[in-house]
Amino acid sequence: MSDSGAFEDLRVLILNVGSSSLTFKLYRHSEVLLKGKCHRVGVKSTEPSFVEFHHGGTDVRRDVELPNHITATRYVLDYLDANGMVFDAAGHRFGDGGGYFDRGTVVDTGSRPLLDECAPLAPLHNVAALAMIDLLAERNQGVPQYVVFDSTFHSGLPEHARAYALPHEMADRYRKHGFHGLSYADVLKKATWYLGESQFKAVALHLGTGGSSACAIADGRSVDTSMGYSPLQGLVMNTRCGDLDPGILVELVQQGYSASDLTQFLHRESGLFGLSGGVSSDIRDLIAIMEKDSRAKLAFDLYVYRVKQYIGAYAAAMNGLEVLIFTDDVGLRVPEVRAAICRDMDFFGIRLDGERNAAADPSMIEPLHEEGSRIRILAVPNDEERAIYAGGIELLGKG
Repeated sequence: MSDSGAFEDLRVLILNVGSSSLTFKLYRHSEVLLKGKCHRVGVKSTEPSFVEFHHGGTDVRRDVELPNHITATRYVLDYLDANGMVFDAAGHRFGDGGGYFDRGTVVDTGSRPLLDECAPLAPLHNVAALAMIDLLAERNQGVPQYVVFDSTFHSGLPEHARAYALPHEMADRYRKHGFHGLSYADVLKKATWYLGESQFKAVALHLGTGGSSACAIADGRSVDTSMGYSPLQGLVMNTRCGDLDPGILVELVQQGYSASDLTQFLHRESGLFGLSGGVSSDIRDLIAIMEKDSRAKLAFDLYVYRVKQYIGAYAAAMNGLEVLIFTDDVGLRVPEVRAAICRDMDFFGIRLDGERNAAADPSMIEPLHEEGSRIRILAVPNDEERAIYAGGIELLGKG
């Protein structure tokens, strides 16, 4: 592996941890030999969890219990073994570099302790990624592994967007890092190609089946994003609370809640799941019942309302808005969410075309705006796994 060309000859397994999913791809020479996804990992839903595999004209779907990401990873590795598929390196998505890393890193004795320090910042992602790294090290000894970071895309945030109004000595430590950077970098590149221009002001919405966030992008740079020091801040998510008055946390501590209690409560029991009374953390399930279930309706309405707030705030911060981008599973596959977000946004010049929205293909870049709309609205599929693979070519190639 003396250069990136040699590395491209290797088979690289990409494991992309989502809050409630695990997406995986096996690459060689940038060709996808196998791809798939573990759905509804560790969540309670009206639908069963399942795994899908796609390779060589074969499409497999299996309903299987997926209580956590380690179980999901074992299932994927067992499938690879059973089908004679080997890999020479493995790449992982890490939510946050915690200020220790401004770019990806090979996992070794020097980087691993620092990765452990980053784990609490994104407990649904970083902790699972570390557990998968350990599992692969045990099952596939000697296979090099690396991580790339969501926070890298946001490393150039201006100080006024990155800082919290805390005592100065604390403000230096607790700063906004941002997440979903791999997704934003990918969709920005695609939107730039599609529009044929690179100088524009955009709000990108990464709306996932686990985590969701918004990002203000001006002329190709991230200038603000809704997730902060941790992925709890910002939009209402599937099981995360999003923006919350810190006074509530103070009161909960006074009532006897521990740090571990709060972590469980805020990361896994809040958001859509909590507001719906534990019915489901999947917004598609709530849409199906919200006409008859007031709790599901409240969860949906707050989810949409919070997104609208961030669109308005970022348009003000950038002194303008020219493009609105939807991406990730909910952003690409749930037209009801896009329609609700764009409704009554005429003041901003956001005019969604209902027919285009309903017919949009989630695998393609789709224009969703009405003819003559001042704001261009795009649905842009993201490919975080390819970004993780490309990062590995550079990291292991240099190694």
